[in-house]
Parts: sequence; C-alpha cells; structure tokens
Amino acid sequence: MRVLFAIDPSIAHLYPMVPTAWALQNAGHEVRLASFGGFADRIAATGLTPVPLGDASWAARISDDPLEPKGAEEAQRYADALGLNPEEREYWYLFFQYLLTPTADYLRPDRPEAHALIDYARTWRPDLVIWDLTQAAGAVAARVCGAAHARLVFAYDPSGWSLDRLAAGRDALVAAGLDPNPLAALVRPLAERYGVELDDELLVGQWTLDTAPPGLGLPTRTRKVPLRYVPYNGAEPVPDWLREPPQRPRICLTLGESYRRFIRGDWNRAPMLLDALADLDVEVVATLNDVQLDGYTPPPNVRTMEYLPLNQILPTCSAVIHHGGLGTFQAAVASRVPQLVCDTLESIMLRVEEETPEEAPDDTGIYRSGVEYGVREAEEREQEPTVRWVMPAKKLEATPVSNYVVSRGAGVRLNHQTQSVAELRESIEAVLTDPSYQRGADAIYDVWRAMPSPNDVVSVLESLAQDARNRR
Repeated sequence: MRVLFAIDPSIAHLYPMVPTAWALQNAGHEVRLASFGGFADRIAATGLTPVPLGDASWAARISDDPLEPKGAEEAQRYADALGLNPEEREYWYLFFQYLLTPTADYLRPDRPEAHALIDYARTWRPDLVIWDLTQAAGAVAARVCGAAHARLVFAYDPSGWSLDRLAAGRDALVAAGLDPNPLAALVRPLAERYGVELDDELLVGQWTLDTAPPGLGLPTRTRKVPLRYVPYNGAEPVPDWLREPPQRPRICLTLGESYRRFIRGDWNRAPMLLDALADLDVEVVATLNDVQLDGYTPPPNVRTMEYLPLNQILPTCSAVIHHGGLGTFQAAVASRVPQLVCDTLESIMLRVEEETPEEAPDDTGIYRSGVEYGVREAEEREQEPTVRWVMPAKKLEATPVSNYVVSRGAGVRLNHQTQSVAELRESIEAVLTDPSYQRGADAIYDVWRAMPSPNDVVSVLESLAQDARNRR
C-alpha cells in the first residue's frame, strides 16, 4: 500500500516518525513524508522520500507575520468554564497555547501548504495517511482521496484529552461565550472548501498510534494502537573518543534542541548544573551550544558539543540529566539509563512580559515570534516583535515525565529554582551510587520493551487500512 506521512517541519516531530516509516517501507510499502518545502533536506537525510509543500524559503515560525499563541486570559477562561483542576489545566494550556498555533500555521488561508498536501494526495492516492498532532490537514487530505488516516502521538495526547473535555463542557463554554471547539474552528474552512464533513474523526483520526508507556498517557476516547517509541536521533559519524569505554562514570547532560533556537540562555539552569558536576569524579558530555551557555565557561570535566545522537552516547552513560523532553526520556528508557529530570513544577502557561522591551533587562527566557537564534535574528525582521512571551523555565512535558520517572524509582527530579548547587550535586551523587535507580531504569525498560515495535505494528496498520477501504 501507499503511506503518506504529514509532518510538522521540525526534527522533534520528524524523528519520532522515522522508525514507523522505515518499518512500513521495509515491509514493501511505498512511503512518502510531506512537510514544508524548506524541510525536504531534513527528511531526505533520514533515507526517506520527502514531498516538499509550498515555498522552500518560507518557515512559519520565523516569518514576518507569524501567528501568536493564544493569550493567558483566554486560556484561563476556558479552564474555568471547564472546571479543570490544577493538573488538568496544564494539559489544557499545552493544547490551547502551544499546539493550536503550529496547527494554525499549516492551515493558514493565505498559505499553499495544506492545499499542496491535498493536491498531492489526490494525485498519488495513498491508502493510509499518518499525521502528527499539528497536521490536521492530513486528515482532510485523507478524506478527499479516500484514504484511511491515523495520528501518531509522542507519549501522551493532550489534543485528544482536551477535545474530550471540550465535548463534555460544551454547554458551559457556550454559556461563557467561548468557541466550544477551537480546533474545529481552525479545520472547518479547509474541510468546507473540499466538501469534507467536520466530525470527531477528522480531528483525532480513525485511530491513534500511541507511544505512551503504560502510566504516562492520558485517558481519551480515541481508538489506540500501542506502539513502542524507537529512538531515532539522526545519522552522525561516531567520534573517536566515544569508541573507547569511559574510565569513570559518564553523565550525559542534554537540555533539548528546540528551546535553544528560540530562547536565549537557560534560566541559569545550565551553569548551576555544570557547577554541581564540576567537583564530581565523573566525565560529563553536554550537548549545549553558545546560546544555552550564554558566556559561561564549563569546568574541565565537561565536554561540550552542539549535537550528538543520544543513541550513541546514552548506552555509555551511568546517568542522564535532561530537560524532560519526551524524545530524550524515551531514548533514556531504551538505553536503561537512570534519569535526572529538570522540572521546576511551575505552570507552563504562556504570559506576555509586563515590561516593555526597552525596560526588559535581557532576552533570557523570552520567546519572540519570528526570531530564531543563528538563523533569523530580531534585527532581520522588518520591525521588532512587539509581543515578548515569558516562557516557563522548563520543558512543557517535564512534569509528567519527571512524575513518571520518580514514581517508578528510575531517577529523581532536579529543580534549579529551589535547590542549591550543593543540593543538585547531592541528587546526582545519589543516582550514581544507589543501585535502586538502575533497577528502576531496568523496570521501565522492560515495560517499554513489551510494547509492540514498529515492525509489529505494520500488520495492524495493513489490516486497519484494509478495513477502512472496505467500509467506503
């Protein structure tokens, strides 16, 4: 069969898709990966076939007219009307403030990408379309060409969860003067243009490829197909120094790739962590760049580099310190490595900075639409961005990840806002010396290993796609 993937133009969305795409291709199916035109080279580097959509020079997040996230006041009005508790509000903010914006990028009426995807689906005639959380146009394309379609979610599903809450609270939302389904409002113009019925299936897929290990996912009404998250981190030459076993405990420190492209500095987190590691008899490999270090000079026992595939470094490590990203968490699970997860436990709600740009002391922790460090600086825009968003000093999914790791004895939580350098060092030493953390990491690995692999899921996808075709 023919399988078309619709992917957000970022490696954080591409890399989790690659093992499933390769499994389908290795089983003899034709596979194509569609995304923004400028992302085609990234897709091609994985050995898979890209379908460029739209102008290769245009990138949604660093254009002159980028869409801004939803404001905090509106997000809170929804949460109040839905009666969400503090934990539930965090899942809602993730969906409403962080996922709706890239979804809207792809559905912009003044942009050709969604239409190019649908035109390609009409021509190529895929049997199955697999799309990620921000690529709802993939569902419309599937309906137009008669293909089956499914979402692939990365460890938990705030979109499916939020849509269930919206459906249950519809009357309260209408009474509060709020749109009862903001995702449907984004998808509706595209669906109507192509004569596609807007129903629940169009928003969540006919089924969901769910990579969440038991205990991490969110309850949803969606039909789930369990899928083991097989880490793919890109293909890079193995460095000479990595070919020899470490002479002392090796720790990997990685704080993510996405934030450092849009946020200067690291909320003083990286310097504190490196100071805590300085006096330990360990070797540290830190994947940090100049934007994250922001002038800080690492201690002698730290080797820094911008990027190193986690599936190369983690099998050699005694522990990993990371930002709580789902991809890094899953890579650590697959390598049986105890984890120290950075999590400030603060809300992920996005807020507009209160000071004016002239009064703001620096850009640390500030997100400005249309700016990417090293790619498009603020001065390259036609005018300075007027909205400065204060980002929480943690990864969006850090709290669910840290809760999962800590509750299973596979590691600890690090909080640079409440812990001193000495306390951070004590936590790191505990994970290195207490064998219970390794036993916890082994237990999580066993749960992960018991999930169906991408190869196992191919036959399931074949059957589901065939069933969908038979129902047409």
